[in-house]
Amino acid sequence: MPLKYILLTFVFFVFTEAGDINSLLKEYDRQNALSQKTIDANKGHLVLFTREKLERMHAKTLKDVFKTTPVIYYHENRYALPDPLTSGSFEPYRSNFIRLFIDGVEITQGWLGSGLVLYGDVNIDFVDHIEFYYLTPSFETSVEPAFLTIYLYSKDPKRDSGGKVSLIQGSRGYNMQTASYGEQRENFSYMVNLSHTNAIREKVDNGTPVPLSRDFERTQIFSYIKTDTQIFHLQIMDKRTDSFAGPSWDATPIESNTNYLNLHMDYGIDLSSVLHAQISYDWLKTDMNYIDDKPFAWWNGVNQNNTFIGESKNSTYTADLTYNDVFKNHHITAGVKGRYKSFDSLKSENMGTDAFDFSHEIIGSLFFQDQYMLTEDQLLSAGLSYNYIVRNGGVTNDSLLQLRLGYIFTGDEWGYKAYLYRTQVALEPLMRYFYPEQTLTAEAQTTLGFTQEVSFHTKNQQIRLILHMMKDENGLLKNSLIANTGETEYYTAILNYDYAFDRDNKLNLQLYYARYNNIFNLDNLDDISGYFSFFNSYGNFDFYNGLVWHRNSLDWKNYLDWTSTVSWNLTEQLSITLKGDNILNRAKKTKLYRLDVTTQPPTIMEPLSVTPIDRRFTIELEYLF
Repeated sequence: MPLKYILLTFVFFVFTEAGDINSLLKEYDRQNALSQKTIDANKGHLVLFTREKLERMHAKTLKDVFKTTPVIYYHENRYALPDPLTSGSFEPYRSNFIRLFIDGVEITQGWLGSGLVLYGDVNIDFVDHIEFYYLTPSFETSVEPAFLTIYLYSKDPKRDSGGKVSLIQGSRGYNMQTASYGEQRENFSYMVNLSHTNAIREKVDNGTPVPLSRDFERTQIFSYIKTDTQIFHLQIMDKRTDSFAGPSWDATPIESNTNYLNLHMDYGIDLSSVLHAQISYDWLKTDMNYIDDKPFAWWNGVNQNNTFIGESKNSTYTADLTYNDVFKNHHITAGVKGRYKSFDSLKSENMGTDAFDFSHEIIGSLFFQDQYMLTEDQLLSAGLSYNYIVRNGGVTNDSLLQLRLGYIFTGDEWGYKAYLYRTQVALEPLMRYFYPEQTLTAEAQTTLGFTQEVSFHTKNQQIRLILHMMKDENGLLKNSLIANTGETEYYTAILNYDYAFDRDNKLNLQLYYARYNNIFNLDNLDDISGYFSFFNSYGNFDFYNGLVWHRNSLDWKNYLDWTSTVSWNLTEQLSITLKGDNILNRAKKTKLYRLDVTTQPPTIMEPLSVTPIDRRFTIELEYLF
């Protein structure tokens, strides 16, 4: 192990600070009392996965959860990377509009993209609960704008002291091993989680003797140590993967492999009762091995190489200072944030060192939000965030302004929530880097939107309807192949229904309709989908059945992804679980587009239909100690 990781690990384990254990317990209760109405309802429209739901689903990766969410759900791009907004075309990455947080700290791969790049299918054995907040978020969250924010909250030794070991064996030799240990000491608590995954996945026929491969091997470490006023996280991920089609125009690479080594550290401290400071560092090394018999789909045709063996490195530094206080009926949140993205190096055996001038972004952000309590159950909110992005190498700078007005009512049975917002997002660095001729001066996208949410709940049931409409200006997802096309428009409706027969038997039904105009390279797209789940317990046995249904206007086919588990709890410490994923082998498929660049002009080939959800059967042994 390199010296710097040894030193970082040493710093982590010697980090201790005296604190008040009662304050720590209060913070735990604040984050985990998920039934309380003040669960930050103002962050946006929430899709919640509680500790109980995650355990009943036997969700082992974020992918297991993400595939069930409405409107924005799990996809993978042509590099086999988690990319929910991918179009199946040749862009490097689409999903920078989605932000990922662990214990309130954003995980980002900086130059490469959103934290989803590597963490979209991360092992979640360390996670207590997950929150998906749709559309414009509360402005105290990310340095950069978002349309979906995902919060993973880790387990706490107050509830999960001791250790756990999990061993999984599955189809095609798929296997996963996880071990974790947490402890509450007098003045601090800590947790360490180690997991290893060897994912041997289904191959995809591309018309050659060698099918496309998405196999990967991943080792990850998640750890933290915290007192009542401070917290430090250390995360390391090593992922070695077959990169599917990679940069091959016709999806017939000779070799396509990428290895990622990612380091994340963050430190947060309460400077006072109203002032919180936080710093984080993300570092990513990427080793690439791409060989094809035709030029790559890179640099807009400027570079005609068909072999790339080399490495890249990038670093991201983030800092923020947040002020929170209450003045009569006003809850004021304000602060300043900054982020520095550095593309440190790009080296290749056959191309030398890349010398492109664009190598860093600096993002400064100011935000202010006032949440005004009209009554005990009514809230008005107004927020604004200003971002200024500075780029070197002659690349255009961006000035971004976010505005949001909101109203929330939370009664004993009825609830209502509405937002009117303006969001601006800029094209991510990777797209600008690889396609400089088209994107050096790309304008920022401006989005105007309005959302409403109506909910009703009783002791045993809850029903909720979310309505949303949104329009882009200078849209980054609009139809680029049709002259004078309009901007992208989005209209969605989401219906959720939960019913608890009793403590051991619960069901959930989710249906949604989405209409998109001028998105990707389509005039319009209609999507009608849903999710149904049923939890049951009988004696020492637990059962889960979940069915994800997708249907859209691309082909009007019905796609069904059925997941089923049965667990036998032999003792309080030992359990055995059988699980089937995509049992019917009919999960959602998407198009992977291809071009034959040996003809003039290039010929559009028949796309490949690919599902990111493998059909898999596994057996798991779990032991608590």
